[in-house]
Amino acid sequence: MSITVKLVAEMQVAPVLRRWITRLALAVVVAIAIGYLPAEMLRRDPQAVKLETQLEQLQAQGRELAATNTALLSEIAALRSDVGAIEDHARSDLGMVYPDEVVLRVSKDPAR
Repeated sequence: MSITVKLVAEMQVAPVLRRWITRLALAVVVAIAIGYLPAEMLRRDPQAVKLETQLEQLQAQGRELAATNTALLSEIAALRSDVGAIEDHARSDLGMVYPDEVVLRVSKDPAR
């Protein structure tokens, strides 16, 4: 029986080694926690993602409207000063012609 007790006593881990194993295990747990916590914190709120998407769409729409406004402003400036632009606008949009002109309408449909 004394041999069994002596073997069990020799198999126990020294307190210093036990402390270092515990510290190492805690360090591994903390390292894993640090690795996973920022990923959880960086996940985006679905509502914020939706609002950012809407913001991007509205900004694109604003750029399109700004380009349209610029084109319209240049057309307005041309209609105020250029006689050729006024004539082209009257012919295309208003369907106006000079009194001695003959208008021939050509159909784009090949069946006609």
